[in-house]
Amino acid sequence: MVQSSGGEQLVEHAETKGLDPALLNGVMGMLKGGGGGGDAGDGGGGGLDMGSVFKMIGGLTNRDGGGGGGGADGFMQLLQGFAGGSGGEGTNTGNIVQILLGLAKSYFNVKGKSNPAIQDWDAAGAGQNKSDDNFLNWALSVIRDLVFPGKKPKEIIQAGGDDDIDTGADSGKTKDDGDVKGWFDGHPEIGKMQKDVFDDIFDTTDDDKTDEDDPAPVIPTPSDFQENCSCLDNASILFLNCNLLLEYRKNWRFLFSTLSHARSLDEMMSKICYKGPTLIIAKDTEGNMFGAHASTSWCDTEGGWVGNGQFNCFLLRAL
Repeated sequence: MVQSSGGEQLVEHAETKGLDPALLNGVMGMLKGGGGGGDAGDGGGGGLDMGSVFKMIGGLTNRDGGGGGGGADGFMQLLQGFAGGSGGEGTNTGNIVQILLGLAKSYFNVKGKSNPAIQDWDAAGAGQNKSDDNFLNWALSVIRDLVFPGKKPKEIIQAGGDDDIDTGADSGKTKDDGDVKGWFDGHPEIGKMQKDVFDDIFDTTDDDKTDEDDPAPVIPTPSDFQENCSCLDNASILFLNCNLLLEYRKNWRFLFSTLSHARSLDEMMSKICYKGPTLIIAKDTEGNMFGAHASTSWCDTEGGWVGNGQFNCFLLRAL
């Protein structure tokens, strides 16, 4: 796909594929900083330095680097390219948020054309429930432990910490590059999205591997879901799946929805009891979305309590 005739073809190809502008700016900055001949975004006679291009691809997709995702070095280079500099003085948290948003949006734009799980979720309702605000909520949930190391999410939220995280380009506190790499390694979903997006953009996907081969994919496969039965959007699915135990991330079964079944507590219990761990999602009349994860089956105890104490509540959207 990449040829030495200039950067215009690369830009057009990436835009057609659905690459978010933040990532496109990062890639162009990487190429310009890599010593390419002429402007990487210029369609004139200046060509791309192919050595820089292949180095960039290797970093973004972790080619020959082992592991199951894009490399931390590629992520750092993407951040530096987005900032238009060569790095060395740390990274603004605002730029990290912008790249996280770009990766998540690009993942669904790019992979949505070929990934059956994303396509099935679109049919189940995620396609019509799209929310850019929820992508920002996801990005904030991921960056909290970098900005506030050692603090629990509930503690950060109650103290209003999210309001102190700058989200604009070239804004926010500067974080040491070593800290950013360590944080990146602690969030494998970022590397997976990075690798999947740029493998698709640069056509470097391993021929013998498919999305179904991943035991803990970024997005689960929805089983037995009915058309438009879900109130979830893509960002909410991403957030929920990446916070579940690994063994629950591959397949989700549809059990009950007020859009498909009778609006009755008895009806809901008849569908979810004795079915294993569950996620319950509720959306109120004002659009707020919240829910809970039960790690054991719901059952009729006739007044008693059962379970293992691992029951977690969460807030997906507050208006």
